[in-house]
Amino acid sequence: MSQKLKHDPLSKAILRDPVVAKAFLAYYLPDDFKHILDLTKITIEPESYIEETLKQKYSDIVYRVKTKNHGTSFAYILLEAQSSVDYWTALRLWKYTLLLCERHPSLLPIMAKQCMTADYQLVDLQSMADDAIISKQHLGMLEYMLKHIHERDMIMLWEKFLQTFKSVILIDKEKGYIYLTYFLRYTNAKLPEERQVELVNLLNKYLSEEEQGKIMRTVAQKYIEKGKFEGIKIGEARGEARGKATLLKTMIANGNSI
Repeated sequence: MSQKLKHDPLSKAILRDPVVAKAFLAYYLPDDFKHILDLTKITIEPESYIEETLKQKYSDIVYRVKTKNHGTSFAYILLEAQSSVDYWTALRLWKYTLLLCERHPSLLPIMAKQCMTADYQLVDLQSMADDAIISKQHLGMLEYMLKHIHERDMIMLWEKFLQTFKSVILIDKEKGYIYLTYFLRYTNAKLPEERQVELVNLLNKYLSEEEQGKIMRTVAQKYIEKGKFEGIKIGEARGEARGKATLLKTMIANGNSI
């Protein structure tokens, strides 16, 4: 049985990165809001703002943003990746907006009117040109993966991704490869185990030996934790890993420490 793709947790994890948060607000906030905000001063709020009935459908993220007059504003991001038409989306978003107005009774009437009557901002990745997505760098990596995740050949998708975002991945190195780690977990749902070796070889092609070691350990640990390799047994007493997992054999042959 194939695993279900986890679009929303992936988006939420990446959007918590301050670099991506700034880019997301810069690209998608309406201009009349952006001109009053200082997008260099963004923090992530830990509280969830969705009621129980909506949590089944959405996840959310809230940014606290300083205004240019040294005040405080909040940006509420409602996350739901849609790959098909959902005719009830507008109604659910309107309900969510009502909840926000209820939570903030001091909201200025003119702002409340705009929130309730203006069209919601839909990020339609399928209608965006790849060049426009790529230009967004860190945010672009997320949007590129979300747009192309339903391609049949995951190895080809990864090769295009590594070629296209080579310079951004070098910056990701400074962050401990958090982006590559999340994307590996995300695409795993569509990559058969028998093709994992191809992915390892592809990563070896584009990454340095030091980078390979870090990423390969991530891949290995992911499968060890989930028990995905047939025949692997972790000895409780000696901590030995046994088995014939092809991916682990390839990694050891390449000199990677498991």
